[in-house]
Formats: sequence, structure tokens, C-alpha cells
Amino acid sequence: MYKILFVIIIAVILPACQSNRAIIKDIDAIHKQERNGIKLYQQGQYAGAFEELGELATWGYKDAQYYLAFMFLKGQHVEQSTLIGMGWLGVAAESGIEEWVAFYDKVHRKASPEMQLRIDAVVADYRRKFGMKAQFISCRKSQIGTSKKVAIKCTKEDKISKIYPIDLTESQLRLD
Repeated sequence: MYKILFVIIIAVILPACQSNRAIIKDIDAIHKQERNGIKLYQQGQYAGAFEELGELATWGYKDAQYYLAFMFLKGQHVEQSTLIGMGWLGVAAESGIEEWVAFYDKVHRKASPEMQLRIDAVVADYRRKFGMKAQFISCRKSQIGTSKKVAIKCTKEDKISKIYPIDLTESQLRLD
């Protein structure tokens, strides 16, 4: 009787585990991937940077989101899009890093009122999908050495969150 119950439980649980497509990665591997993606970006290897950082950006990692923002704003390996770039920059600014927030605010202020509304809609959508709360991310800031430059280290809690694909073109945006 117990063996049959065990087999039934396993038969029900295993498919459920596979269907949520849970991705388990060591935090050190994640931080190494993030550093590697940033290094690739700084070297102008945008395809590799996108490969490394895109996944982490969808998981809520702020440095990855910040660099992805510039890839879209500048059209580096992806189709140039102010809307998508500002969406990523807006969600990265959740980190509270003053430089990021100030840059986001500056670009947002320069946009037309219509564009500001569109940017706001994308940022709201991205925060709902890729934000700290949605992806169970917590971040802490620290100063780098004696400089005033701030580093951010994010970690993902052991909770399952929904993974959304990256919008590669503005036609994929949901601005309703």
C-alpha cells in the first residue's frame, strides 16, 4: 500500500516540478556570470554581453538590467529602442543608485509628454515582471574602496518567481 502511494505521489510531483521550469543556480555562479557580462559589454562584445546579462536581468539583477538598458538605448546587438531601454533603466533604478536614478529622470524629463506616458507604462510593466518584489530580489549597496562609486550586490531569495521573456522590439510591448 505504501509503495503504491509513494509511486502515485512521485508520479504527480515530478511532472509538476518540471513544468515550473525552476532554474537553480549558485549565487557565486550568478555573480560570476554578471561580472563576465559586464566585462563583455565594456569590451564591446555586445552579443556575448546580451547572452550573459539578459537572463539575469529577467531574474531582477540590477547591474544586468542597467547594462541591458544601454544596449537598447544605443542599439548595441539589439534593435535600438528608447522605450525598452528606459523600461530597463527604470526597473534598474529601483536599486536607488543615485547616478542611475538621475540619468533616468534626466532622459524622462526630456521626453515629450506622450513619450513620458509610454515610458511610464513600460517601466510599470517591467517592475511588475522584473522588479525586486516580483523576482524576490534584495540588494545592498556598498562603496568601492575609498571612492564615492557605489556597487550593488543583489541576491535572489529561494522563492519561485515567474520568468518572462525579454521584449526585443517595441511591437512586443504591452502598453494597454
